[in-house]
Amino acid sequence: MEIESVRVVRLSVPMSGSFGSAHHRDFTTMESVLVVLDTGDGVRGVGTADATPGYSVQTHDDIEASLRSEILPSLLGDPPAHPNGLLACLAQFETAPNAACAVEMAYLDAYCRRRGERLTDLLWGTTRRQLPLNGWVGIGDPGQMADDARSWKERGYESLKIKLSGEPIRDIERVRAVCKAVGDSVAVRADVNAGYTVDEAIRVARAVEDLPVVHLEQPVAKADLDGLARVTAATSTSIMADECIITPADALDVIRREAADRIKIKILRMGGVLRTRQVLDAAALAGVECVLGHGFGLTPATSAELQLAAAHDNVFGPVESVGPLKMTGEPFDSLTIEAGRATLPDGPGLGIELREGEDALDEYATSAWRITP
Repeated sequence: MEIESVRVVRLSVPMSGSFGSAHHRDFTTMESVLVVLDTGDGVRGVGTADATPGYSVQTHDDIEASLRSEILPSLLGDPPAHPNGLLACLAQFETAPNAACAVEMAYLDAYCRRRGERLTDLLWGTTRRQLPLNGWVGIGDPGQMADDARSWKERGYESLKIKLSGEPIRDIERVRAVCKAVGDSVAVRADVNAGYTVDEAIRVARAVEDLPVVHLEQPVAKADLDGLARVTAATSTSIMADECIITPADALDVIRREAADRIKIKILRMGGVLRTRQVLDAAALAGVECVLGHGFGLTPATSAELQLAAAHDNVFGPVESVGPLKMTGEPFDSLTIEAGRATLPDGPGLGIELREGEDALDEYATSAWRITP
């Protein structure tokens, strides 16, 4: 596929509130690196790398640097003719998965648009046009979290992720309050973001065994797979691995060790849609379910994850790709999200359009540069 130019734009998107976890307690603006790929026949593809502080492998400065000095010169020097060629090109950049994800997203968007097909068509198709989404409740006192959970229930959400602080006694109170508030009609996921010691994690997991908790997410330090396996073996509460999975090889290692009951993956971390699909396939063969979704992704990345989720049976729902709900606005056409369900876009590729005109992009852009062959 001929590539005429690639534009890289740094975005700063204000969010609708402050979102906290063990990684970041004051998080009110989503930074992103937007990749806009223009082909020689007038087709445009877009992709974003929406890294979150303290969590993502690369910072946004790292992402821009790897795009400028390595990935884009390689891509433009010998443009791949098809997605398999793109995979071979990006395989050289294992240490820059976030940047590779944005490039792959933009390439696949343009590739599918030139063929007049959706991304789901490239991924072998889907019979689903709507997908349920997962709501979220931030860290607070138990009463406030219970009120927030009721609000999500009233809006039609049937699943919630609640953030925990790493304080075992207080976190148990939080989980109990939320479960009591929503009853059996809303599935509750609890995310610790690696906040406990192994003994603390076992204590909390056992304390909530009598509650309808879907899983306890990454309760221990990401480097401690042995500790994670100990927690998983010690409780009937399902344990999900997240932060410890930085590469596809990490996902396979967690599965091989039986360190968790379920794994969390996202295209930003795996290096793109195609490699994430490979992990979904491998996990399916091993009988391990996968949760998919970046909770802070902008609309292009969200569409990519939703389309992947719609095209694969080994995605444990609802999907956690809920970033657009947290933004006050974006320079893209928005997805349709109503009553806890997202509708896949109808257009080709990602089905997401970059709003035309400099004013639309300038509202969010903080810097920009372009590279040509």
